[in-house]
Amino acid sequence: MFKFIFVMFFFFMLLLFLLGFSVLRTFKNILFGKGNSTNKEKQQQRTTSNRQQTNRSEAQYNTTSRKKIIGEEEGEYVDYEEVKNKG
Repeated sequence: MFKFIFVMFFFFMLLLFLLGFSVLRTFKNILFGKGNSTNKEKQQQRTTSNRQQTNRSEAQYNTTSRKKIIGEEEGEYVDYEEVKNKG
């Protein structure tokens, strides 16, 4: 019984410790801003380069890997005739 209470007390103290760090980080962000501007710039550069790379890959995929599945000799032309109901 004593071990169970000790373990519960330990987890409660750990939770309070982590909660305290979270509150401190929130106050720091409110007072001093949300992080370093150089980190934001690096993240924007990474995002831009990822988008450019994705666009290049899609362009390559669209031009090189599209092959016609059905040959031109298959199929036939069918005249379309519209039928109207009188009623």
